Amino acid sequence: MIPGQEPPFRRDIQALRGLAILLVLLHHAKLDFLTAGYLGVDIFFVISGYLITQIIRKDLESGTFSFSRFYFRRAKRLLPVAYVTLLVTTLLSSVFLTQSEARDFFRQLVGAVTFTGNIALWLQTGYFEGAANLKPLLHVWSLSIEEQYYLLLPAAMVLAPRRYWLPAMAVLLILSMTLCFALAGSKPSAVFYLLPTRGWELALGSLGALWGSGRGAGRPASPVLNKKLSSLVWPALLLLVVIPAFPTGMLQPWGDAAIVCVATLVVIVARHPALAQTPALLPLARLGDFSYSLYLVHWPLFAFANNAYVSPVPM
Repeated sequence: MIPGQEPPFRRDIQALRGLAILLVLLHHAKLDFLTAGYLGVDIFFVISGYLITQIIRKDLESGTFSFSRFYFRRAKRLLPVAYVTLLVTTLLSSVFLTQSEARDFFRQLVGAVTFTGNIALWLQTGYFEGAANLKPLLHVWSLSIEEQYYLLLPAAMVLAPRRYWLPAMAVLLILSMTLCFALAGSKPSAVFYLLPTRGWELALGSLGALWGSGRGAGRPASPVLNKKLSSLVWPALLLLVVIPAFPTGMLQPWGDAAIVCVATLVVIVARHPALAQTPALLPLARLGDFSYSLYLVHWPLFAFANNAYVSPVPM
C-alpha cells in the first residue's frame, strides 16, 4: 500500500494495487459477498517488498545508494499525506470518541508517528474483535509493518555480500513463515500484528526482486521458465479474485494469505506483456495510483461512522 518508485511504470503492478485497495474497501464496507477482502493487505505486502527491494538493489548495483537519500525519498513520498490524515483524524476524534476510546486513540497516534502502530494496536485488542471497529487508526498496523521493514532492509542488504542476498532472504522468509504458522493457534493477535510473523509476505516480494539479481535483470533465469511463469499468470489472477470471495479456510486465515501472496508474486515476476497492454486494466491501474491515499483516509471515516452509530453524537 505504500507506494514505490520503480521505473519504468508497470501497469500490472498498479492494477494489483487497485485490486488490493478495492478488496480492502469492500471488506471494510461489510459487503456480504466478500468475506475475505482483508487479503488485499497481503497483496500490498508482496508488492511493497518487491518494489522497495528493487529500488535498493538497483541503487546498490549502480553504486548510487545512500541511506540519507533513501530515507529522505521515503519520507517525502509518504509522510505529508499521512500527517495530514493524522491531523484531521485527531481533530475529529474529539467529536466522535468516548473518553476510553480517546485514550486508546492517543496510543494509536503515538504509534502511528513512531512507526510502531502495529505494536500499540496489538497491546489494545485483536483486529477482528468488535471494539476494533471503533479505532480510527486501526489501519496503521500494516503501514507500521512496512515502515519497519523499510528501516531494516537497506542495512541488511548493505552489510550482506551480494551473493548472499537471495539465500539470506529465502532463509528469513522460511523462518518468518514457520513462526507465523507455529504461533497462529496460540498467539493469533501477535501473529497478525508483528513484523517477525508477517515479514514473510514482504520477504516473498523481496525474493522476487532479487531473483536473477546476479544477472542484473531480476527476471527469470531462462526463456523456458519465463514461459512457464507466463502460463501461470491467468490462474494466479483468477485466484486473486476468487479467494477473497470464497476463502478456503485453511489454517485461518494464513493458508489463504499464502495462496494470495504466491499468486501476487507470480503476476509480478512473470511480467506478462498482455497485462501491460490490455485496456481492461486501466480502471484498476488508475485506482492503484491513489491506493495509498485511499487506504489512509477510508478507515477513519468508517471508524467514526461506527462510533456515531454506537454512541450517536448529540445534536
